[in-house]
Amino acid sequence: MAVLLVAVAAHAQSGTNPPGVNPTHYWTYQLLQPFPQPTPLLVHDQFLVNDTPIDVDALLRLVNWVHKNGSPVPDTLIHYTWWNIPAKLPVGAPVIVTNQFGQYPVQVLNLEFMLVPAWKNQPQPIQPNANHYLCYRAQGFPPPTFPLQLTDEWRADVQIAGPMEFLCVPCWKTHNGAVYPPPDPVTHLAVYPIQPTSDVFYPFVMDQLAAGPRFVQQKPLEYLMVPSLKQEISTPTKTETWGRIKMLYR
Repeated sequence: MAVLLVAVAAHAQSGTNPPGVNPTHYWTYQLLQPFPQPTPLLVHDQFLVNDTPIDVDALLRLVNWVHKNGSPVPDTLIHYTWWNIPAKLPVGAPVIVTNQFGQYPVQVLNLEFMLVPAWKNQPQPIQPNANHYLCYRAQGFPPPTFPLQLTDEWRADVQIAGPMEFLCVPCWKTHNGAVYPPPDPVTHLAVYPIQPTSDVFYPFVMDQLAAGPRFVQQKPLEYLMVPSLKQEISTPTKTETWGRIKMLYR
């Protein structure tokens, strides 16, 4: 474990991706008319360790792949949809997040939204073989210190990102009796605010929950999603803590 942490920290300092993560970055486009569709799901991940019933109630954003400072995009067909979760379940867990911007302790606060794999303008008979993500509000990771050159198939931009606001964690999702495990449990997504403004686009967006043409546009506030690693920080139980206190006074 110590060797792994040293290797991860070295990657953070060099500005390259940590080992084992999918290098694809994403940025968001708002739906000009958010699409309401309440849907019950069962989910679990490293924070919600048991199957947990949640509802997603509205599709709010299209999550599009993007080249960041020339970063690769191995699969340009895979996109995501951003579904709001109205029940903001509390977590309160400390973790360490590592990516191209550095390595920092982060406090994971509460559940906010879900990312669902999606097709854009090229609907397929099967769903994308990609992670679902539960995304949590998080704090503690400062903003990058340099401008970011961002390019997708629609537009190019240069942005200054703010401090990390969310952490997206691979999850298991059960929907209509089918279970969808994460094919890539390693890659997490650290989510940073950006301020782009774009023209209006009209793609056909299809995921497991909804399909149809959507008016989308970038306007403040949008988000950049950066592939990351997460290490959980173990905290001692009350029993362990009391045992250590007794040892101090023997």
